[in-house]
Amino acid sequence: MFLDTPQKPPRTLRYVEKAFDLVKSKKHVRDVVILNESGHPVMSTMDRDDAVQFSGPFQAIRGRLERGMSKIDPTDELLMLRIRTRTNEVLLVPDSKITLLVVQNAHDCFEK
Repeated sequence: MFLDTPQKPPRTLRYVEKAFDLVKSKKHVRDVVILNESGHPVMSTMDRDDAVQFSGPFQAIRGRLERGMSKIDPTDELLMLRIRTRTNEVLLVPDSKITLLVVQNAHDCFEK
């Protein structure tokens, strides 16, 4: 084992459930989807089919971003992706074993 390779902690079911409950209890959160390493939903406030359809495009965007970022700086990593519209935000937070997708109401809707 290399000394400069950091060990990433395992993500237990208890960890996933605790993260899920913590995020979904926040004020503006509408939906939460937790994906496993393979990109499959393992826990969600959406029904299974909706969670699969919803998470697919965000996993594709994540992959493209990571490939693009590696060309800029191969040592860097994606910590969070935030996509915002006038009324909604989607947060994508990759972790060592899971990916968290959060849909929330934008707190300060843009005015014309």
